[in-house]
Parts: sequence; structure tokens; C-alpha cells
Amino acid sequence: MKNIWLKIGCYLTGHNYEIIRNSSEASSKTVKKFLSAILIISILWAFIGYSFAKRYLHSDVLVSSIVALIMVIIVIQIERQIILSVGKNKLVILFRVLIGTVMAVIGSVIIDQIIFKDDVEKNKISNLQQEVNSILPVKTNELDYQIMQIDSTILTKEAERASLIDELARKPFIKSASTETRHLATNYTDRTGAVKDTIVRRTDYTLTDVPNPKADILPAINGQIDQLRRQKAEKENSKINIRQEIEADLKSKTGFLDELQVLFAILLNSPIAMFVWIMFFLFFMSLEILVLVNKFGEGHNDYDKVIAHQMETRISMLDKIGK
Repeated sequence: MKNIWLKIGCYLTGHNYEIIRNSSEASSKTVKKFLSAILIISILWAFIGYSFAKRYLHSDVLVSSIVALIMVIIVIQIERQIILSVGKNKLVILFRVLIGTVMAVIGSVIIDQIIFKDDVEKNKISNLQQEVNSILPVKTNELDYQIMQIDSTILTKEAERASLIDELARKPFIKSASTETRHLATNYTDRTGAVKDTIVRRTDYTLTDVPNPKADILPAINGQIDQLRRQKAEKENSKINIRQEIEADLKSKTGFLDELQVLFAILLNSPIAMFVWIMFFLFFMSLEILVLVNKFGEGHNDYDKVIAHQMETRISMLDKIGK
């Protein structure tokens, strides 16, 4: 079990297990210290990545877990930049402190948003009402305009229907002419006095009263008016419930920047909340530079000297080959 822990430490930190195994106990303890620091930071950032994806990206458990794993990989790779560095590179130290500061700020902010969730929600309610009050007049005016357009169309259709009913009342029937052509057999007397047969074509015209065909238009107009009235009723119901609809729509969207703005308002207005945030920031900052302190706070152990010796030997060989 001891070797397994050491192998895991070498795998995550990038140390050579064969050299560590043949080195002193001090080198093994250094690897274990690095491993402990990396595990603490990785677990913390896995939780932050999972919570962020779950809350603000609205991801399911699988996607949130993948985001958490990516955060762990990023943290390990960042820490390796310090652990695997040979010598004290001040530029590397500066950049690691800078990255640590940024990560500490981001981590403390996200953790505070989770801890102060109820306080953020209470402040969001107040902000929500302000947003609703600003959006409501625009939506209401739009619905009023649509209702006015529907009323205008209804009045036009009702006037058309009244005119049609008046015309039907005056002329319920109209004259319809029909023709019938017949061929009749008859005879006539010619100039010589002879009687001859002939066929005469006769066309008869008949006028009959039929219902006014415009009466068929009346049901269609009534149907259009009924449909317009239903649309008007729907618009009026939407106008009544528009405030609740706007509130529900705004509540369904969890905005990271919105909650961040609310959180900073809480921090600026509450000394206690600001104190808590500073404590979390210092905690995250301490964790971020923990590996850096472990790396450069102690002297070189035999593992570091073996690596440095191997490097110097290799350089010397290359210089001789070059000459």
C-alpha cells in the first residue's frame, strides 16, 4: 500500500518512481507532500467545477462530472509547472502567484455564491421586481396595440356584416332569367297556294325568384368575427397574466453575472459577508501557493541533486561530443 501511494504521487507529480524508490525517505516524503497538496486542491476545484456546470450551465450529472474532471486535470498540470521545474526560476514563481491569485478570486467567488445562495436569492427577488417593472410597460403597450388592431378589424367586419344583412333584408330574392329553346313543327302556304311543312325555333324566357347568393357570405363573416373575438380574449388574458409570465421567464434563467452582481452588492453592504469572503480568498490563496512553498521553501533533497547531476553530466557529454 505504501508503494502504491508513492506510485500515485509520482504519476501525478511527474517524478521518476525508480529514482524516488532508490532515494532517501526525505525524497519520498516530499512526493507525498506534493500529492497531498494536489489532492486537496483537485478535490476543491472538482467541487467548484461541478457546482458551476450544474448551476449556471444547467448540465446533467454526466456533463458536470466531465467539467469537474477537466478542472482537476488543469489544476494538476498547473502544479506540475512548479513541481517539475529545475532550479528557482523567479519568472515561474511570479506567474504561479499570479495564476494562484486569479484562481483564488474565482474559487472564493463561486464558493461564496453557493454559501450565500439564500441571501443572493432574496436580493434577486428585489432586483426581479425592478426588472419586471421595467419590462412590463413595453409588453403591456404591445398587447394594447394588438388588441386595438383586433378591435379595428372586428368593427370593419361587423360593419360589413350589418351592410350585408340590410341588403338581404331589402332583397331576400333576386330575379333569375332562364331560357328554353324549342323547335315546333308547323305548315305554311307558299305563293302557289301549296301547303308545306316546316320547323320553327322558339325561345321562351322565364323569370323566377331565387334566394340572394350573398346570404352564403354571411356565415363566413360570422366565423371571422368569432375568431377575432377569441384572439382578443386571449390577448386580454395574456395582459392580465403578463406580470406572472415575465416573472416566471426571468426566474427560469440563472445568470452567473446577475448573481455575481448581487453577490458583490451583498459584500459591499455587509462587513460580515466581506469578512467571510476575505477568509475564503485567503484560504484559496494559501492552497494555491502551498505547492510553491513546498517546492522552494525547503532545500534540495537527494532526488533533486540526482536530477541536477544527470542534467550536468548530460550537458558535459554533449559539450565533449561537440568539441
